[in-house]
Order: sequence, then structure tokens, then C-alpha cells
Amino acid sequence: MTIAIGINLDSYAILAADTRTIYHLFGMPFHDDNSSKVQKTTMGLITGAGFSALLDGVKKRLATEQVRNTENVLRIIKEGTETTRNAWRMHPRIESWIEQTGWIFSYMAVLNDQPVLRLGAFHPSLNREMYATYEVGNPAVIFPVELDSRTAHEIHDLVVKRIKVPTGVTDLQSSIEQNSTLIGTVISELQPSCPSISRRFQIGIHSGGQTGISGLVDIKNDGTFSLDIKLDGPSSH
Repeated sequence: MTIAIGINLDSYAILAADTRTIYHLFGMPFHDDNSSKVQKTTMGLITGAGFSALLDGVKKRLATEQVRNTENVLRIIKEGTETTRNAWRMHPRIESWIEQTGWIFSYMAVLNDQPVLRLGAFHPSLNREMYATYEVGNPAVIFPVELDSRTAHEIHDLVVKRIKVPTGVTDLQSSIEQNSTLIGTVISELQPSCPSISRRFQIGIHSGGQTGISGLVDIKNDGTFSLDIKLDGPSSH
């Protein structure tokens, strides 16, 4: 189970996830901290957290299919969910795994004939539709399952207070740095009590018609890390 975070900062969106995937072999858990979980789509970026078989199935489809609107993304997620449910139907925990799985994604919409950046999330816990959009400065977070709801709410409120929304073009880089540091701090402070997440993570930026994704970033013991993201066009298939 990963932690996944998305924030709409008006002029850009930032998406992040840690890189741990947990496997079970003969009933014994072990993990891999080299999983890339932020992905480009033809309309922006997407990340997810939860059951790896379901996440991987959706990821493969988004890597090869054109998505032009949220309906396309939601259709792929729902079809992937049914495929995974059928494939794992004999496992007694499949429904709980599906209920713990969700996605956060960015996309461009049109409002009053002007392009507007949006952030959406799909998760069974959200509402009847299992989908919501997030206003500027309101983070979408999929927390690891080990975390209790009270701590999750406290962390959400703390993130809201520390988010830096850029006031102009000249403020963009400092905003990206501050919000990336905030995300890194949340991950590094949660990791000791949440064994399903790693101190290694990945960040994606969606600004206008451009997207960029970092490599896998290690958080040092002092909380610092090096981040390098180059923006280019969205994924094209």
C-alpha cells in the first residue's frame, strides 16, 4: 500500500507517491522500493495506491490508450476493477483490496473558453460515484492502510496549512520546491510507523500543456533530497 498525494496549485499540479510495492511469497511479505508510480497520460498525470495487480492493469492500459477526458480514465479504472475482481474472485480478501485502491490524476478542462487545470481522484471511500475533484490548495491524499483516520485528518490539515500556491510565474520554482519538500517530509515522517511505504518517492509536475516526472528520489536521513524534473508534452500514443 502506497501513499499517493496530489495538489492543484492553480498554475500547476503536483502528484507524488512513494515507490514501495509489497509482495507475498508462501505467506511471507517482502518489498521492492523501485516501483515507478507516477505516470503520464495523454491528458496529464496519474498516480495510485492500493492493490498492485489492479494498479498495474490500469497502468498498462493508460500507457497504450488515448484518454481525452475524465470519462475515459474512469471507464478504464472501472473496467480494470472488474477484470481484477474476476481474476481474483476466489481470494477472500479481494473486495477489501479493491476498496483500498484509488487513483489521483490531473487533466485540462475548459471553463469560459479558457483552459483550466483540474485534479481528480477516484476511490471507493469518496462518495457514491467514487470520484471527486479538488479545488486549488485542497490536497487529495490516499493514505497507507496502517494509518488511523485521526492521524490522517491531522496530516491532511497540516499539509493544507503549509501548501505554497504560487502568486506568479516568478514564484513557480520556489512553490514547486516548497511543496516537494512538504511531501517529502510527510513521507519520511510516516515511514517509520507505516511499513508499507518507503523513504524513496517520485514526483510529477503538470503545468499547462507540459508534464514532467522525476526519477526515483531518496530522502536522506536529514530529510533532504535532490529533485530534477524536466517538463515536456504529455504522453502521446
